[in-house]
Amino acid sequence: MCHKNTLIMYPSLSLLCFFCFFLSLFFFLSDFHKRVGDQVIAYKQQQEAYYYARIVDLAPTCILVHYEGWPPDQASWINYNGVVADCDTVSFGPKGKESKLSWADFKKFYYSAAGVESRKNTGLVSDTQMNLHNCPCESERMIHPERPERLTSIFDSLHAKRLLRYFRRIHAREVTSHELLHVHTFSHVRNYYPLLSNNTAQPIKITSIAALLNHSPPSLSPILKPTSYGVEEGEGPILKIEPHLQHPHPSPSSLFSPPELLSHMDCGQLGISVDTTYHPEHSRTAAKISAGGLIELADTIVRGELKNGFALIRPPGHHAESDTAMGYCFYNNVAVAVSAIMEKYPAKIKKTLIIDWDIHHGNGTQKIFYDNPNVLYISVHRWEHGKFYPFTGAPDECGQSEGLGFNINIALNECKDKPKAMGDTEFIAAFYHLLIPIARQFEPDMIFVSAGFDAAEGHPENLGGYNVTPKGFSLMTKIVCDLASELCNGRLILSLEGGYELESLANSATASMAQLLSNDTSFKHSLNGIKPNLGAIESFRTIVDIQKQYWPCLPTQSNFKFQLPYDWKAKDSIMNRPKRDVKKPSSTLIIEGY
Repeated sequence: MCHKNTLIMYPSLSLLCFFCFFLSLFFFLSDFHKRVGDQVIAYKQQQEAYYYARIVDLAPTCILVHYEGWPPDQASWINYNGVVADCDTVSFGPKGKESKLSWADFKKFYYSAAGVESRKNTGLVSDTQMNLHNCPCESERMIHPERPERLTSIFDSLHAKRLLRYFRRIHAREVTSHELLHVHTFSHVRNYYPLLSNNTAQPIKITSIAALLNHSPPSLSPILKPTSYGVEEGEGPILKIEPHLQHPHPSPSSLFSPPELLSHMDCGQLGISVDTTYHPEHSRTAAKISAGGLIELADTIVRGELKNGFALIRPPGHHAESDTAMGYCFYNNVAVAVSAIMEKYPAKIKKTLIIDWDIHHGNGTQKIFYDNPNVLYISVHRWEHGKFYPFTGAPDECGQSEGLGFNINIALNECKDKPKAMGDTEFIAAFYHLLIPIARQFEPDMIFVSAGFDAAEGHPENLGGYNVTPKGFSLMTKIVCDLASELCNGRLILSLEGGYELESLANSATASMAQLLSNDTSFKHSLNGIKPNLGAIESFRTIVDIQKQYWPCLPTQSNFKFQLPYDWKAKDSIMNRPKRDVKKPSSTLIIEGY
């Protein structure tokens, strides 16, 4: 091994060491005769055992493997030395051996011209370590909304629809402290990087959650109000008993004792700001990989290797402020990635548009870029006149200093006389009449979407309460895809934020991801209605009155109805749809290969 000082004194030795490393890597890879789709024996870290696995992708220093008999979200990037030629104790996962024909089909597609071309379009980044972040309570009474099964459900949906084969898989990494410090305070960043004492054999005792995370209270708003909608504290029908989702957690690291958290959650555990779970061993790592994975995906897109991508990551980020963790969020993933990319590519990425369609306002993202004229933040969210979590995002919060006019809150309120939940028509109208013209006037070099799916139908009132369908999310994705193609060479990333009802989350996220792969959805005959409800129209008019001084592209007529094109209305809309013949459900093909 070359000593650090030796490398400094003798740079030729440093070059020799690097040459030897790459030479040994070349000879190792030349002996590795397996191809994508082939079966191998691979080590699975979480189970500390060897399993039969299938190669999903190859990289110079690592390999992505799917463990046979395990769910698709368990696929992991491992070092080549994690693959062995033989092993005395090797087995399949709980579901057993998988179809050779199915994997042969995947292999054939991977090496086909269509497969090669598809991996130039859309990237997908995720990592199994993010699923280790969970509340250590193991409660049988309730399930925390922001939980590992969120990613599992989306992977299962992609797998069932056989979409995973079309993505280029990106190897996630941990975010660096340098990248975090563009957005977060030193004290906030420091709390997620272990600070070892001189005597490393002794554990570090963190005395409170305030010392761990929140060194000062949020400046925009209190975290909780007594009479409010949508407080994200894990109440309501989302928290149904699902015993099969319960699983044990590893014991905490020997170097760190769990922090003495101050906020009591419903499960009995202490957490961050009432609503945010914390695992003493895994949450730090998951948060760093979540932010770092998004940067890695963005980097690949800006280099021109991909057109767009989806970051299937957790914990989410848009509630995290520069010095505050809240709302399930530790680091502000999108803000960190935007800042990192704009620093790394100053000639190519001068202006960035962030679209936030999570039903909750992204208070953290707003605060971080509030005075920045080069980052336009547009949030479409439920507001209810400041009574919906996180109680920020008023339409008159427009930015400050040089950033005045570059913060746009499309804050939605129900009409008092005729209250009606927002759905596809209202969200699409907000995009069509407000977001699209503003984006065109701004002319960004890249677009990020904080893609929360808690506006999806099926979420309870405290976590959502809206009725956006998978089709609606598909159309919203088409709009931003078209904008990216028109304005910034297609550079677009969707990054997962909220969404907690597993079925609606999986269906909605899958619809958006499918649109990234093939932007072929038509607006024609796509919506049940083309007239937004009265609450949305009133909300839009308020926003136009405030923002028109900064964005003259907005419609300013006093009687403007914000109606969508007539031919977008479905011929068989919900009002005149004919009755369907009742048919027996057809059997579905069991998909095992990607």
